[in-house]
Amino acid sequence: MQYTFRQLTSRPDAKGRCRVLLDVTWAGAREKLPTGVSCQPANFDADAKLGRTIAKAEPGSPGLNTKLASLVAELTDLFNKADAHRQAVTRAQVLALALVPGKAAPAPAPAALADPLDTTFLNYYAQWQQEHPGSSADALRRYRQVVNHLEKFQPGMSLRQFTKPVYFEYLAYLYEAGLADATVSQHVKFLRIAHRLAERHIPAWLALRVKFGRAVSLRVEELQALAQVELPAHHQYLHRERERLLFQTLLLLRDSDLRQLKPHHVNEQLLPGIGLTSVLEFHQVKTGHEVRLPLPPAAAAIWQRWQGQVPVVAQQKRNAYLKEIAEAAGLTRTFVRVRFRAGKAEEEPLPLWQAITTHTPRHTGADLVLWGSGGDQNLKEVALGHLAGGSVYGYDTLERYGPLFLQAWEKVGALGAT
Repeated sequence: MQYTFRQLTSRPDAKGRCRVLLDVTWAGAREKLPTGVSCQPANFDADAKLGRTIAKAEPGSPGLNTKLASLVAELTDLFNKADAHRQAVTRAQVLALALVPGKAAPAPAPAALADPLDTTFLNYYAQWQQEHPGSSADALRRYRQVVNHLEKFQPGMSLRQFTKPVYFEYLAYLYEAGLADATVSQHVKFLRIAHRLAERHIPAWLALRVKFGRAVSLRVEELQALAQVELPAHHQYLHRERERLLFQTLLLLRDSDLRQLKPHHVNEQLLPGIGLTSVLEFHQVKTGHEVRLPLPPAAAAIWQRWQGQVPVVAQQKRNAYLKEIAEAAGLTRTFVRVRFRAGKAEEEPLPLWQAITTHTPRHTGADLVLWGSGGDQNLKEVALGHLAGGSVYGYDTLERYGPLFLQAWEKVGALGAT
């Protein structure tokens, strides 16, 4: 798949702005997508790096560039998922990415209205983008999808129109569309964000209790297979993904925490009975809790190869790469994936390689540390960062639990080949 932005200069608007289109080519097919973005031709650069397509001289350029980047993120996600499942992408799927298929949508303007209750959710999305300029492509894509659903459900809906009966009608609409509870919860999260942006009280009914099925966790021999499977030398992206997988597993990291690591997060410290050891210290993105863990030898070797710079890619790409590696490693054990829709469990038997995601390393690491430590639940909780302050496990957790953590991995012995 290849894409390029171009500007339709033959039909400027009254202010001289011209529409920006996204041309997409794949497998002999070609389609153009309206982006909903317009700008002065002098401020448009199709060859610029994504995020700088619209020059700063254009009013509202940060929001316009974010919108273009969000569309590209959705496009990439569509093709990555299709590739992971060995499926072809149709024209209809590509066209569906446009906010209004076949017609350019007006660029959302977060201009404040006399009453915030009359602001549309489309405008609140634009306001959220402006207040979070460093948001990841995953977050942009997630909330753009929410806004797209809201626009399909009721175009131009404002916060004033979003009453309790409308909320439950919207939930019914989402469940009819086949969305799982975990995905619907992201819609509820955005709706609550809109209330906060409007400085309005969040209604008690604007909530959703979500259940989650058992997460995928690999067995020792499966982790060994992933570590040792021979990957094509020319597919370096798979080699890099395997290193991310192993590093994440060894340190029980979330994907969001792996992405934030910088060189200063690892330093040398003395551990009782161990000596000078590389130690990872950081605060978790999700909870803010501090985590301090010694690096097992295989993780220290990976960190050294990275020179403290984690090679990050989009989460969707990671999920696709992980499945490709797991399939090559022959992980075909049946895993029953459970998703909840409207509170009801739906089972889907899958070969293990199709169920693996960026969440798998953290759960795998937790289970293997528990096994390697002889069932030390406290060690597992410390390694996961499930802390509520130093009073729970004490302020010397690294000194007390660090050696036990390394011993547990030594007993597991699953990652000798990296």
